[in-house]
Amino acid sequence: MAIAPVTTEIEGRIHDALKSHPLERIENGYRLVHPGGAGVSTLQVLPPRRAGHVAAIVEITADYNAALLPSFHESGVQRLNAVAVHGAYHGRGKALRQIAQYSLYPNEPSVALAVQVILNAFGGQLPLGLSMALGITSAAAMEQQRARHGMPRQWGEPVDEKALKAATALLQQQGLAASNSQDSLWAEIAMSGDCPSRSIDPRAETALLQVNTAIPHPIAGAGYLATISLPLAAVPPDPAAICRRLNELELNEVEFVPRLGAWGLHGSDGMPTYSCFIPSARAMGELHLAVMGWCIRRALWLRERFWVAGVGVQLDRTAP
Repeated sequence: MAIAPVTTEIEGRIHDALKSHPLERIENGYRLVHPGGAGVSTLQVLPPRRAGHVAAIVEITADYNAALLPSFHESGVQRLNAVAVHGAYHGRGKALRQIAQYSLYPNEPSVALAVQVILNAFGGQLPLGLSMALGITSAAAMEQQRARHGMPRQWGEPVDEKALKAATALLQQQGLAASNSQDSLWAEIAMSGDCPSRSIDPRAETALLQVNTAIPHPIAGAGYLATISLPLAAVPPDPAAICRRLNELELNEVEFVPRLGAWGLHGSDGMPTYSCFIPSARAMGELHLAVMGWCIRRALWLRERFWVAGVGVQLDRTAP
């Protein structure tokens, strides 16, 4: 398969960054056995599963040592996915696996960003994921894991509010209801009907998309938190199954946005919600707009494939 030059450049940068580390070379990538038997991480640059516009798919996987973890039932796994970093958790009997994917296109808009996100995921997926799985059991355990990582909880310089205003204007030019505060950006996507905002019609079926830079992650500290809140009138009958299947279905996509977040159960009622947290010690240029773009694409995918007006998510729906 002919590899696009930009993909070759990304692979080269990844190899250059990892060649000095004691990693096992495997087919298409690397394998890391973590100390203390915590688990195994792999990074592979894989050819796309079918012909199209994607040049390659980078997959980062962590397999956790079940002996170190509390036992999670399906709802517990999806509660954990509400605070996942670097990919979604998937239950494997008594064990856990976490998977992130990044589809690379020949016209990749930011090679440096792609490389940084991929390397951060490979290095941080299992350590952060294990700490979240251990910390979610109690407030004291969470505080202990937070202290162990010692990640900064806020930026020295806030995100440029002018850049957020410019992003809002761009989204509004595209016909979306959008706004911003000094540290966040949000927009609405109509899941059905023509009304662009619930501020116009409270009954409008619009998903709320938000990118917030002022809410630290419990373990990973400061960064970008992106969420998609669906216009569900009530919690569906099996919300954990919906989250699990959406996370699985995203991994089957090829021409798609990065799979760095997860559908999980949020709030005391366990509402299916998408969240993606990207740790960062500082504001990273226009990343807020890129992440919002990823959320828009994901919401449109859900609308086109699985949304039924007045009903909600129907995973057995046949796409038109």
